[in-house]
Amino acid sequence: MASRHSRPLALLGLIVVFWPSIAANAAIVLTVKQDGSDVVISGSGSANTTDLYNPPTNPTPRYDYTNVLTYNQIYAGPAAFPNYPNTPDVDVNQWSGLTGPSSFGNDPNFTANPKTGSGDLFGLVSQNGTGKSILVLPLNYVSGAILDGTSRFNDSTLAGLGLSPGVFSWSWGSHPNADSFQIKVEPVPVPAPLPLAGIAVAWRLAKRMRSASRDQRRQDRFKIPQSIQ
Repeated sequence: MASRHSRPLALLGLIVVFWPSIAANAAIVLTVKQDGSDVVISGSGSANTTDLYNPPTNPTPRYDYTNVLTYNQIYAGPAAFPNYPNTPDVDVNQWSGLTGPSSFGNDPNFTANPKTGSGDLFGLVSQNGTGKSILVLPLNYVSGAILDGTSRFNDSTLAGLGLSPGVFSWSWGSHPNADSFQIKVEPVPVPAPLPLAGIAVAWRLAKRMRSASRDQRRQDRFKIPQSIQ
């Protein structure tokens, strides 16, 4: 009879065996949300580039690649214009072979740059003018390496940046090299309900009003009509 511990041990063994494939499929996810008066794009994950193609082997020196948000471009990472108008030059690798929507925004005439940012610069061009989607990764990126970056648009709203809540996904490759890139635009938080303290005050006020009404009815019941006086 098999030990009661054999099943958990077998499961652990499978995880150990297949963990490299699981880790390789850690999709890149960019989360876009309203954070007070700012909009924040936070991204993390990794990319399996095995089945992607056409990465430039010799990127143009000082290729000016900026962190910009449009209806079909989105990136996480350092701000592109910290010292405007002296735009920094960024070298990146561009990978094609993705399939997915041609846009994720609703304003094709809008362009915005984050005010601050940190971490790795990476993102996506959902349509580069030739009908192809492009994955943008740091220069000399190693397939499967962890990415992490944040961009912050000060004094902005999702609507003002041409974004609507939703989930947009791109994919590439086949098992075991299948991977994906996902954008999650979170809905704007609804106003918080009345605080508990406010609810307590309202409840006490309503209780006093009910008590006053009850006392008034009691007085009216025992009041002597003027015709009898």
